[in-house]
Amino acid sequence: MPEMTKLEKRFVNRRSSRAYVKMLDRMERAGALSLTSTSQVLELGAGNGALSALVLERWHPARVVVTDYDPDQVRVARANLTSLLGSIPSSLVLEQGDATHLGYADGTFDLVLAHHVLHHLGPVGAIQRGLHEIARTLRPGGRLLYVEMFHKRPIREHLSALGFSIAFRARALRIFTTADIVVAIRPSGPVPK
Repeated sequence: MPEMTKLEKRFVNRRSSRAYVKMLDRMERAGALSLTSTSQVLELGAGNGALSALVLERWHPARVVVTDYDPDQVRVARANLTSLLGSIPSSLVLEQGDATHLGYADGTFDLVLAHHVLHHLGPVGAIQRGLHEIARTLRPGGRLLYVEMFHKRPIREHLSALGFSIAFRARALRIFTTADIVVAIRPSGPVPK
């Protein structure tokens, strides 16, 4: 998985929570997200961790696992989350991780968050491996919330091949192009190879 440049890191770490709040509000109004106090959440490529903080504060899931491929970004997320929340609660776990090789058991998570992350996995084949790993670690009926500007069609096609259905889809203008904002639901049964 390629590492981000300093410019990309600066952009990611300056993301405003306001945009995340608006996005989550839209999805909640549409009934696309359903989290409870027993839910397990994974955020891939969390950057500064602001999205995970909002999910934790809004739904109080049992566990939120915040990951990034770059160990420096995990440190940034830890510092930002400590600042936002006062301290790191026991329900919040921060780890370095590779989205193409997730070290979690099958069916662990109720929700996986991938906000402008999938294109960072590399070429389409690596993105497909990442999507397979997401499908594997989601429980049946679990949801993938992703926002993506690049490789939109191959992502949608691969999720369809894995049997996902769409609970929410919107588009938003992001830096001279449109981004797909999608909540996809994992089907029951085994994940196709």
